[in-house]
Amino acid sequence: MTVSEETLYSIANVLGGEQGVEVIKALKDKQDSTVEDISTATKIQINDVRKLLYKFYNHSLVTSKRFRDKETGWFIFQWRLQPELVEAYIHGMKQKILKKLETRLEFERLHEFYHCGNPTCPKTTFEVAMETVFRCPTCGEPLHRLDNVEIVEFLEKKVSEIKEELEA
Repeated sequence: MTVSEETLYSIANVLGGEQGVEVIKALKDKQDSTVEDISTATKIQINDVRKLLYKFYNHSLVTSKRFRDKETGWFIFQWRLQPELVEAYIHGMKQKILKKLETRLEFERLHEFYHCGNPTCPKTTFEVAMETVFRCPTCGEPLHRLDNVEIVEFLEKKVSEIKEELEA
């Protein structure tokens, strides 16, 4: 299965914003491009193109090959997309998200929460509520037990969905 253009651009946007999308589009149109080629095609400054390419390289979305310019002796890098590794990147991100969701789910299951009802105040754990004699540490209003069943159910559903996606 190959990744759609839309997914590729979405990842580029997350990692590098609108300029990142423009760099990926330039690479998609012409493989083995130099930083200068990409800068000319996108009208993005060379240093910014270079930063974006290194960021994409760190996430395995692009690769480069280098060779020495015979006249100047300088190294020249040619960049290209690695669409086959985009799936691996997405898989890795899903695993990270799954781990965070499972950690949050465990926290929600193991703690009892209290809240004062004021939307600007955070919910607190039972331990914090005990320390503040069941008064909101932010506004001082009385704390009431908060039912987190909906949150737990939502997290369980998301964990299940991501596990299914990872197994597919």
